[in-house]
Amino acid sequence: MKDKFLKNLVLFLVGFCSYITIETLFRGYSYWQMGICGGLAIVILDKINDIISWDIDIVIQGLTGSLLITLMELSIGLAWNYLPIPHMWDYSNLPLNYHGIICVPFMVIWFFLSWVAILLADCINYYVFEEMPVPYYRLFGKIVFRFKEKECKLNKRV
Repeated sequence: MKDKFLKNLVLFLVGFCSYITIETLFRGYSYWQMGICGGLAIVILDKINDIISWDIDIVIQGLTGSLLITLMELSIGLAWNYLPIPHMWDYSNLPLNYHGIICVPFMVIWFFLSWVAILLADCINYYVFEEMPVPYYRLFGKIVFRFKEKECKLNKRV
């Protein structure tokens, strides 16, 4: 239980800091509330990744992440109508948007950022928390990437 809490806390903080950093680099500023969304997204993506098979294509995993993040955006965006929170983004000038809250171009961005989040979470799980098996990823049925297998601690003593 303690290990799961620590793992989720580390993943949350990595997602929080990563999202704030990415948004600040591209937009020049961010909001701490968006960091919370980034932290929650990586934790939820990790949970989904724990449930599904390693054999699920990375495209499907990216689509799942894109839908998850878009639903988070939609929920927060709709809350703007009822809560006194800052308007953190406005997609009304982008094509294929819904009330400026969500849009297709950012769904594509979330698709690729989901891959990054999944790889990052798996890297932390495998190398930091020593979860097995060695992560690998399939693209159109073929394994296209596998993490470098870490050395066994027992081998270092011999």
